[in-house]
Amino acid sequence: MVNSSKIEKAIESLRIAEKIANDFYNKPLVVTYSGGKDSDVLLDLALKSGIKFEVSHSVTTVDAPQTNKHVNRTFKKLRDQGINAYKRLPSYKGESTNMFDLIVKKGIPPTRMIRYCCSVFKESTEKNRVIALGVRSAESRNRKNREVFSTWGNGNRNKAKYFSKEHVEEVFKDAKSHDEVWDCVIVTTARKNKTIIVNPIYEWSDSDVWDYINENNIEYNELYNMGYKRVGCILCPLAKRSEKQRDMITFPSYRKRYIKAFEKMLEVRKQKGKDDTTGAWKDGEAVFRWWIEDKNVEGQMSFDFTNIDKE
Repeated sequence: MVNSSKIEKAIESLRIAEKIANDFYNKPLVVTYSGGKDSDVLLDLALKSGIKFEVSHSVTTVDAPQTNKHVNRTFKKLRDQGINAYKRLPSYKGESTNMFDLIVKKGIPPTRMIRYCCSVFKESTEKNRVIALGVRSAESRNRKNREVFSTWGNGNRNKAKYFSKEHVEEVFKDAKSHDEVWDCVIVTTARKNKTIIVNPIYEWSDSDVWDYINENNIEYNELYNMGYKRVGCILCPLAKRSEKQRDMITFPSYRKRYIKAFEKMLEVRKQKGKDDTTGAWKDGEAVFRWWIEDKNVEGQMSFDFTNIDKE
């Protein structure tokens, strides 16, 4: 059973975020929805909180069919309740794109070192709003030592600043009625209508999430019943090698699509006079093997990215 204080804190955080969105942005809070278990919990908490909000799903173009099905089913239910639920289609340099076209344009596969796919498909889809995410500290070491609220530093996560719920609640108590410049970064961010993030379930464990789902009979992505612990992009560069191997077995058509994209990528690289600095990229199949083997292949973790299209 989930500790009631965690549920109360999550709902309070959502209500504070909604108030900031209304007072400073004159727009509803945006609840992001990926189709994963954390998003389902976040969405249920938002519904229970009584706040007004919108729901946004960022299309990655490489989500599993099961995920797309779950998102579509959930969004239909939300729209039936009168809630604005919409999808954000990815774009690059002002044009629509997908993962495979992006690989060709960037000239290298996405890797742990350079995750350009995240910036295009996820991090740039909602800007200058108050956004609720299902991020939790238990998901990775990189997410430790953060807080429930944060600012992104003009879109640069490396410059993000973090704030506790209690601090945000205190500094925003009278912020709307004061005209003077505030020293607090998060109030200044709100006054400029820049991005503010709230992570209501940041302190929740995996067992908390599943207990809440089971206790509230929440419908979830069927991938979890297929052995998946996390759902996301098929063959995500951040996934473990064993997880990538499973993806190749479960979704063989995506393997073919990646190889085809790598073939086109090599053709473009050749036209631009870019050498294969790894010594392993003879064809699309070879690039795929280099890419999928993770750190076990020499050069994968120390690739020279100087020629990448950084825009």
